[in-house]
Amino acid sequence: YIYMGNSFTFGVAELDKLFSPVLKPPSTIVIAGHPGAGKTTLASTICYANALNNNKCLYISFQEDEEKFFTNMKRLGIDFYALKNHGLIKYVSLPLYANIEDIVNEINNIISSGEYRVIAIDSINALLQTSKEDYAKRAWLQNYFYNLPKILNGICILVSELALGEETLKLGAIEFVADAIIVLKHKISSGLITRKIEVRKARSASLHIAEFPFLILEGKGIKVYIPPLLEKVAREGPEIDIACSKLRNILDHLHKGMTIYITYPPDARPLIFIPIFIGLTVLNNLKTHVISYLYPPETIKILIQKSFSDMDINYSIIENILNRFFVFNSINPFTYSVDELLMKELSMVLEYNSDIVIFHGIDILQTVAPKKLYIQSLYNQLNYLKDMGKLVVRLGGMVNEDIYRVNAMLSDVVMRHDIEYRNGAGVYKLYIWRRGIRPHIIQYEEILECCNEIAQKIKSLKLF
Repeated sequence: YIYMGNSFTFGVAELDKLFSPVLKPPSTIVIAGHPGAGKTTLASTICYANALNNNKCLYISFQEDEEKFFTNMKRLGIDFYALKNHGLIKYVSLPLYANIEDIVNEINNIISSGEYRVIAIDSINALLQTSKEDYAKRAWLQNYFYNLPKILNGICILVSELALGEETLKLGAIEFVADAIIVLKHKISSGLITRKIEVRKARSASLHIAEFPFLILEGKGIKVYIPPLLEKVAREGPEIDIACSKLRNILDHLHKGMTIYITYPPDARPLIFIPIFIGLTVLNNLKTHVISYLYPPETIKILIQKSFSDMDINYSIIENILNRFFVFNSINPFTYSVDELLMKELSMVLEYNSDIVIFHGIDILQTVAPKKLYIQSLYNQLNYLKDMGKLVVRLGGMVNEDIYRVNAMLSDVVMRHDIEYRNGAGVYKLYIWRRGIRPHIIQYEEILECCNEIAQKIKSLKLF
């Protein structure tokens, strides 16, 4: 969490970027959702981040004792124990009295004993239930919640339960006076959880996107992914020199922020293109992050070594290159929903902060993911990575013409390996297209010449 002086924050950078005006005090934030959706985690995140900014937080619960609450939150990177030692957080677990006035008096007594700027009540359904049949008391309680942030000159967070299958809050006047209404949703599809945040109301904020995915990660808490606006995506970054003269004559140059799509027959997967991207990495002194859906890191490294087997370059040089310039990760795409996979990949990219990101085995995911959802998520991811200035390389076997066209439309460079037969043996030829130029086809011998040129340049650097 970033220290922000005496201002107020959601504790989630993406929410602050879009919706920070709603936190101008006095402000009421309603966080609603079904059981297990993440309501308490988001309320705790807001409380914790503001307490770190010296805005004392009072967290009132009718459901959980302090020790269990603090322990659960610490697993998510929210250390209330440390804040309590510094007097920045007070957690109160209240019983539900039969008399609503007794509860409100208890809350007022606690507030008067400390200079709190943030209060979270988890959940208000328990309070409203006590006055369910007494409309006068219910109206009085709603008015109390409305005035609470004014008393604090700060933020009031009201956590509200939604019954399973319900979408309507049924909070009465609270919905009208709230400055923001945030609904957390989750659903299970094919055994995988998908989480989304829906912002139904955000006073004083420009609401151009109302729903977006999020994750709850151990040690990191809530991570939100908001697709970038196309008009705000950064321009392409610096030029990257192409490692061999043949490709340079065709493609001229590459930029950080471009997307390269490489495809091949699924039953004849070539290795000959690998040295090209080793050369891009080494000769431009870049860091490359390889994420594979198909093979573990050790297998990827073996395939890279094998791609240089016909070239006059020592294996130890390749091994040193992989250790110095490359990071490898493998993901089983069937353990995540499409949205979660997207966010998992982005969090990995942010963690390693490489210049080039290679996604290997994209055909595996494309054969099973819902087409419309996958294309939407992929489009947003590529724009996000472009905005970060990453050169993206996407590798996968040819699934069908429809998927090929989609991948090509989303790319700046296309490299398609085809097979031609000479004397009964299959030989690769490479179709190349770059945005703004006409397509070219180069033969296997020219690809091999390119790879040998790269190998000699790497040797001449005497890096190791």
